[in-house]
Amino acid sequence: MGRPRDDRLDSALLRAAQELLAEVGFDRLSMEAVAARAGAGKAAAYRRWKGKAELVVDAVRTLEWKAEAPDTGTLRGDLLALARVFLERNTLRDEVMAGMATAVAKDAAIRAAIAQVIDQPRHDAFAAILANAHRRGEIARADGWEYVRDIFPAMMFHRVAVLGRPLDEDFVLHLIDDITIPLLTLPSASR
Repeated sequence: MGRPRDDRLDSALLRAAQELLAEVGFDRLSMEAVAARAGAGKAAAYRRWKGKAELVVDAVRTLEWKAEAPDTGTLRGDLLALARVFLERNTLRDEVMAGMATAVAKDAAIRAAIAQVIDQPRHDAFAAILANAHRRGEIARADGWEYVRDIFPAMMFHRVAVLGRPLDEDFVLHLIDDITIPLLTLPSASR
């Protein structure tokens, strides 16, 4: 039967995995390094996860990334409110995501975890914003905007992970006012 699993050690291992992902990235992360950072033996890590991919999936799932749909009364106000989620600094989360770039390309389970933890809540919030904007008459339709929805996170990821530049209010205002809203409000015939 053995002794009961220690939830504190689980948390320490997940936190260590996040820290190491941020510092060295997925490719250089090892189960041994995670265990050492958490003050545990590598056997403790391997009892919980088969390998680093499974550990990383759980570590990603514990990241904070809330994206609730705001309803400010205007499309612009709602988009700005949702964008504030991206502007809220969470250095560990942002560095973990940058450290995961190679893993996302290589591992379907990691892609699925990121989709569940980060993409789906954001997609749901964006869909709710568009439904409200459509109901208010600000846009002609509420669906079919997948490419527009993906512009914002793609440009933010490029700015942070590729260019190494911070996200700021001016950048977000440019994305919303000069790109997102004009695309969403184009007449259907001109698209």
